Amino acid sequence: MTVVQSLDAALAAKPELIVIASPSALHLRPVLAAIESRTPFYVEKPVVASREDTALLRNRIARGGLPPNMVGCNLRFLHSLTVMRAMVKEGRLGRIARADFEAGQWLPDWRPAQDYRLGYSARASLGGGVCLDLIHEVDAALWMFGRFDQASGFAARTSGLDIDSDDSAALLLARAAGPIATVRIDYVSRRPVRRYTLVGDTGTLRWDLRASTLTLETPAGVETIALDEGAYDVAATYVSAMREMLAAMSAGRPSAQPIEEGLDALEVALAARRLTS
Repeated sequence: MTVVQSLDAALAAKPELIVIASPSALHLRPVLAAIESRTPFYVEKPVVASREDTALLRNRIARGGLPPNMVGCNLRFLHSLTVMRAMVKEGRLGRIARADFEAGQWLPDWRPAQDYRLGYSARASLGGGVCLDLIHEVDAALWMFGRFDQASGFAARTSGLDIDSDDSAALLLARAAGPIATVRIDYVSRRPVRRYTLVGDTGTLRWDLRASTLTLETPAGVETIALDEGAYDVAATYVSAMREMLAAMSAGRPSAQPIEEGLDALEVALAARRLTS
């Protein structure tokens, strides 16, 4: 392995793939460098961390010439969620009226070996804060249902955590034809939670990552959707995501989650207005 001290030196080595996993606020330069050098790239979520950087990327993308690329919202590769999405597309819930995407975990428990106050999540200047950190839930809403016409919300630091980023947020996504979706995320839940509920006029589908369950509620009763243990294995999704990236590179095709979709989710997440005291 060769270690270099700058992005320019790394590009001079003509890598086959660039993986961008620095703090979110530092993503723009390497993403643009990868595009200009036509080097395939995998960028961790979120793609960037501000409206200004989003606009710059949108302008560059509009000029074309992108190499194969992928955004690291790895939960799209979780089998239980792909089953949930397939059930939606098959019409198992009828017409969906509303959906709720909830996630939270006590921030100091994320990386127990590290002082949470020193991590990028705690620092707004590095792209920290739940709206960007937990963008998986926004991405899931768009992945399940497509783009929404309107998005709004609020984000704030409301707990005793010693951070300057937002620790709680609630977003509302809507379009006239439905569904109306809520996204509720936090750094505060003392026990990890990740639950999605989709309510349709013929059934309600509930997914719970911590309980490893997917249930369908209809007038006939409650059915537990039988899935193997690996269907809830989040660690395995990182491998699956990179396999997809490598397959896209080999075939010279777009990946399953190109940068444009990552920016769609980011623009929704950035719609949350920060509340300050």
